[in-house]
Amino acid sequence: MRDRNRSLPMIGTATVISPLFLVHSGAPWWALTLLATLANAWALLTAALPQSSHDRLQWWRDRRRHQRLRAAQHAR
Repeated sequence: MRDRNRSLPMIGTATVISPLFLVHSGAPWWALTLLATLANAWALLTAALPQSSHDRLQWWRDRRRHQRLRAAQHAR
């Protein structure tokens, strides 16, 4: 949890400052939209996925188990 708290200011900066820089530099609207979308997607991914190695391993194991159970249900 401590590592995630360190990365939040950086994510916030990328989400807010980068689009503002593009607006003031005269970049096209599609570049601004693309950058804002990518920054928000990155923020969501880092907030949703566990950051600890042990927690990340457990998350992937649970995901694979869930996929196997769903595949078994659909096979019936």
